[in-house]
Amino acid sequence: MSGDPSEDVAVDYDPETGEYTATFDPRTVDASIAVIEATATVRRAASDRHAPLFEVIDPDALDRLCSGRDSDTFVEFTYLDHRIRVRDEGTISVVPIAGG
Repeated sequence: MSGDPSEDVAVDYDPETGEYTATFDPRTVDASIAVIEATATVRRAASDRHAPLFEVIDPDALDRLCSGRDSDTFVEFTYLDHRIRVRDEGTISVVPIAGG
């Protein structure tokens, strides 16, 4: 881990689907931090300018569920007008909600 979470989360965009996919190592980066960094990248805004993640999901619970132990686990929720799906193996899908 580099000390700067934004360097530990890589985000790619698929123009055919309109979906952003972020990857992170769940052994070294908490899923909640990865969600915040991925969403900041997608929205092109500093992560400290976003609504707190805890307003929509318990970050500690998200971290426990998506800690790299069970590749079948995923958590899906809405955050900042985006559908977020976090998979336990270290991928995050970020899709803008139409009209959001």
